[in-house]
Amino acid sequence: MDSKSKLIEELLQRNIIVEEYYFDFPYLRFKDDYKKYKRGTVVLEGNIIIPSYPKIARIFVLEEGIKRHFRESFFIEEKADGYNVRVVKNKGEIYGITRGGFICPFTTDRLRDLADFNSFFEQYPYYVICGEVVGPNNPYMELYPPYVKEDIAFLAFDIFDLQEERFLLPEDKYQIFKETGIPSVNVYGSFGPDMIEAVKDLILGLNQKEIEGVVFKSSTKPRKAYKYSTPLINIKDIEADAELLLDLPGQFFTQRILRFILSVTELNIPVGEEIKLRIGRAFIDEFKKCVKKFYVKGKVTREYTLYFNSLDNIYEFLKLEKKASTHVKIELKSIERSGNKYKVKLEKVFLDSTSKLKRITRGNVLYD
Repeated sequence: MDSKSKLIEELLQRNIIVEEYYFDFPYLRFKDDYKKYKRGTVVLEGNIIIPSYPKIARIFVLEEGIKRHFRESFFIEEKADGYNVRVVKNKGEIYGITRGGFICPFTTDRLRDLADFNSFFEQYPYYVICGEVVGPNNPYMELYPPYVKEDIAFLAFDIFDLQEERFLLPEDKYQIFKETGIPSVNVYGSFGPDMIEAVKDLILGLNQKEIEGVVFKSSTKPRKAYKYSTPLINIKDIEADAELLLDLPGQFFTQRILRFILSVTELNIPVGEEIKLRIGRAFIDEFKKCVKKFYVKGKVTREYTLYFNSLDNIYEFLKLEKKASTHVKIELKSIERSGNKYKVKLEKVFLDSTSKLKRITRGNVLYD
């Protein structure tokens, strides 16, 4: 037994790694951090280790953040609103792995519709494509880029080399995406640390287009990256999630107010009464809808419409969702044929909000 196998066996015994299955395909998932291996790392057949996608630190103030963190030039990429996926090929099959380290049956089912991944991996078998699944018909995110009007799309933003255990530099990955036809996030060009005003102008334009934000990536250091949100996305986040006021930590909302105020102050964006009312309505109107729905249905829910190629993947997806979260219950409402796809309607029940509202509306008291 080699050292890698011994380590995996030890971590299995310590319950840091757990065994998972996608149908009858076994894989291992790190459910906790261990040294350089972070939660969400996956081990595929042949002891192929797919590292988790690293967290990216956030800049709150553009000018000071860029001055502090960059001496070299950097590229600015779009931060697209969606969910993070690593696309890999193992034993002849292509899989989509979520940030938490699960092979997602929905994503894996739809990858063939989103890009020619087979051709990519024939040319680059030891690469991992890191990207975002975006669009209105996804099972995880409420918001999506304004230019994706229906269904879903895949937008790549990084490549990890498994042999060299490193991310490719921006210009190298841009060239590969171009050559292979893998769709990627928008790239807004190369900037220097002395180009603050140009960066601000770019952010102002993206804010008007309701783009979520940007990621600054060093031209010379592949792990060096920082994200920044446009002002408007913070209001849209509140609007999208205020109905889950009882599920989400208060910091979710206060941090978005902080981001918004710092951004509009630095970018000299006037905050009129209309914006102030919009923020207030987001909390009042959206949570009021939640309460009204609760009185009708007896639970706090959201509805989703997804499209699948395979009937089997629908049930595999439901099985994974039921296992993956103890705070959300997923219910299948309907399956019907729609062209060459299965149209699936699901309902997610948010158990924490449901439980809290049940207690409160039945007259129980809370100490605050």
